[in-house]
Amino acid sequence: MIIRGLIRRHLHIVSKSKTNIKPASPTPLNLKPYILPLHDLGLPGPYTPMIFFYSNPQSLAHKATIPNLLKNSLSNTLSKYYPFAGKLSSSGSRIEYNDQGIEFFEAQVACKLSEILEKTPTRDEEDGYGHLCPPGTIWGPLLSSGNLMAVQLNHFSCGGIAVAVSLSHSIADALTLLSFLSYWASLCRDPDNEEKLVHLSPTFLNELQQSSPPSCNDDLTAFEFSHPEKFWITTEIVFPNSKIAKLKAEVEMQDRQDGLNQNYTRNELVTALLYRCAVGAATASNSGAYTKSVLMNTINMRPLMDPPLPKTSVGNLIAINHVPTSTMNETRLNTLIAQMKKGKMQLKGTKSLVDGKNLAQILKYAKTDHKPYYVSSICNFPLYDEMDFGWGRPVKAALVDIGLYNSAVLMDTPSGDGINTIIGLEEQDMKNFLADKDLLAYASF
Repeated sequence: MIIRGLIRRHLHIVSKSKTNIKPASPTPLNLKPYILPLHDLGLPGPYTPMIFFYSNPQSLAHKATIPNLLKNSLSNTLSKYYPFAGKLSSSGSRIEYNDQGIEFFEAQVACKLSEILEKTPTRDEEDGYGHLCPPGTIWGPLLSSGNLMAVQLNHFSCGGIAVAVSLSHSIADALTLLSFLSYWASLCRDPDNEEKLVHLSPTFLNELQQSSPPSCNDDLTAFEFSHPEKFWITTEIVFPNSKIAKLKAEVEMQDRQDGLNQNYTRNELVTALLYRCAVGAATASNSGAYTKSVLMNTINMRPLMDPPLPKTSVGNLIAINHVPTSTMNETRLNTLIAQMKKGKMQLKGTKSLVDGKNLAQILKYAKTDHKPYYVSSICNFPLYDEMDFGWGRPVKAALVDIGLYNSAVLMDTPSGDGINTIIGLEEQDMKNFLADKDLLAYASF
């Protein structure tokens, strides 16, 4: 408790400044309005906050150049990702190209980077990462300024830095955000070779004939979603590859007993284990009575589309693979994963994402007595090597908190030796979850 108290006294912002970063070149007047596709309109639009930590950047002769390097390359990146510098219309159905830019904050933090890295990435100001993100952008609604993105550069007393970026989920999924950051980092690292970044340039759906959104206007209003005030507990869990391999061997042994023969990925195993342990925790909280539940697994649709979409395609190009369960027996890992694989196969060859199925599925289960659990993964996404702005790869990348309870996000560990998970559950469920013997057998805290 004494150590904790000492850390608390030093976790504060010494100073903070704000500037506005506009695109280096104005958006061409001949571009058609960026109309949000229907699958974007069917998703909530809070800011998705991510943060990247870097140890003391010794490779730079003058650390004072870091802010200018980031700002200049950010300005040029916004010229490519021109909708991000615009403003969402009042109806929420389109982006207005007003080139208003984005807010760039710079903060001096009175603590060492090592102190922060020991903390859980929650939105808490003292014990988490709340003060390191742009104000109001940790899973919050769109700011009054209408900015779709905001950035904060943090300087720690030890010389380390952190770059925090929040982007509205109304226009982009996690892969879009990471593609943007990868382009920005590459341009910052080598500003004179922009022509070499063609493979990282964004692709907008209205540029792809087969995926163009249907014509609509401001009479079409985005799906309204009220984001709750946080009442759940967030924690961070690591699943080492060695323990995932052990889990895989045990599930394969169960397969042989059941006469099955399945291949398993790390994502599938960890997703299924998290779901089983979470619904088991809820069952314990409910005096042993099982509550009908549904695993809502987010799928990146870019490689599954017909034809496949580029990795740098912009938007919420995801689908929800749903697996309902009515008994604990249905949450056996090989059973769950078989259903997950079946659902994903049914998505393969999808021609269009503008049929509203995502929203229909969410509303379907909202009207039943199934309790939803959302699990997403950004494993194998550009997260570390691609985030070198010129002073090395980050020592840690983190999603800051979780936007909804009964939700989890998976990502690679910095060294690639496991899967790091951030999960949010109600308080009693979290206590039961962390005591689950199956979780304790494969997870590290």
